[in-house]
Amino acid sequence: MLAAALRLVGIGHQSLWFDEAYTVMLVKASLGHMLATIPRTESTPYLYYLLAWVWTHLVGRGAADLRALSALIGVAVVPVSYLAARRLLANRRAAVIVAALTACNPLLIWYSQEARAYELLVLTSALTLLAFARALERPSGGRLGVWALACGIALATHYDAALVIVPEAIWLLAAHRRRPATWLAVLLAAACGGALLPLLIEQSNRGNASWIDRAPLNDRLGQILPQFLLGTGSRAYVELTWVGFALGAIALLRLARSAGRDDRRRAWGAGAIALGGFALVMAVDAAGSDTVLTRNLLALWLPLAILLAAGLAVPQGRRLGIAVAAALCAVGLTATASVATVATLQRPDWSAVARALGPWPVRGQPPGATRLLVFQRNVWLESLTQVYMTRTSSLGHGKPRHVTEIEIVANSSPPGSNRHWLCWWGAACNLYPSRLRASYGIPGFREVARTRVRQFQILTLVSAHPRRVTQGQIKRAMHRAGFRLYGKLIQRS
Repeated sequence: MLAAALRLVGIGHQSLWFDEAYTVMLVKASLGHMLATIPRTESTPYLYYLLAWVWTHLVGRGAADLRALSALIGVAVVPVSYLAARRLLANRRAAVIVAALTACNPLLIWYSQEARAYELLVLTSALTLLAFARALERPSGGRLGVWALACGIALATHYDAALVIVPEAIWLLAAHRRRPATWLAVLLAAACGGALLPLLIEQSNRGNASWIDRAPLNDRLGQILPQFLLGTGSRAYVELTWVGFALGAIALLRLARSAGRDDRRRAWGAGAIALGGFALVMAVDAAGSDTVLTRNLLALWLPLAILLAAGLAVPQGRRLGIAVAAALCAVGLTATASVATVATLQRPDWSAVARALGPWPVRGQPPGATRLLVFQRNVWLESLTQVYMTRTSSLGHGKPRHVTEIEIVANSSPPGSNRHWLCWWGAACNLYPSRLRASYGIPGFREVARTRVRQFQILTLVSAHPRRVTQGQIKRAMHRAGFRLYGKLIQRS
């Protein structure tokens, strides 16, 4: 119930952001067109989009409707995490702690409120861990087959599910290598991954995730553990991070000093899965495919939570363990409350910008009048505009349009957020800052208004009668203003 409340209440409060706009455009298309488009626009396999396509045709395509799928998936992660921990550790108290940490984790809450594949990655990876624990305990053909099926589903969600699947497979082979069923299950899981290789190669060749390596690797590595603990942002982020690290250190110290031999073995096994997955992603990075990013490593969150919970559930000093677990949950809830109440920690309010721009055409416009929307530096805001505003399309190169109004949209960024590529999760800091200039020198257009909406500024230019405006004219105007990267759309009456 707590997990459902944290994920579903206010789920439509934040605007959709750039990545989610792609999801909206995919699920609005026909099934065949969506499947043909995914290799060109995405860096993950098909499963989430197939589920979202069916979901939106049943429920609707609004922001809250679309995100509700991820929210329900996020709620389901809690009992699956409990069952996986219960089976792997054979300790009910530790499993309850894992469930509580899962329910209160701000990173999981953030992705439970985003229309992308990452929360499904968490759920399907947790299912592989549950199936793995059952197969490790009793490697029957049925249990190994369920594990192989879970692996296939996880890989069909996200390629980085391999970060837990590969260590699980190695462990199963080490423990039960003399059973042919073990080898068959591992080969089936590998075949599922192999079937996705053509899609992975095509998406890699298109550079769909090539933006990741623009941010320094060391900085991205430094984000992982704090974001696993506190999510994407919080008041007093640094202080809470150190508090969380101290609480985690207490859990590990209790595990090392007070846990029984069997409890330690089981717990360090979960830690080995997380460590093995991290070693795998670093090996892939060294081979030249850089995908090191917190959200791509979400499959490793549950094994780490199980490791900590094992230390907190040690019978000796039971009250201390429960208090530390409660404190970790409190840290997570504090970060979650910060995101819910601080606009600069949220996704930019692009729906408010669309409302400020208003419907088109306005009264008094001649038939066929066109409005041109220009976005300084943030070219990808085109996608969001097409989600929130109707009858929009790109201004093609050299194609004149009869324009009566031009809206130039600029934006600021929160203080201290000048490292754009390190703010990849879609919050307000993800936008390139760009101030409106005093003049843009577009012939025949005069300024009539400057409007501020949250972190955005809108300059309205009008012409007394329709004029021919080309992409070249806008490009030259942006160049004179000092901006090379811009997006442009036309909105017809």
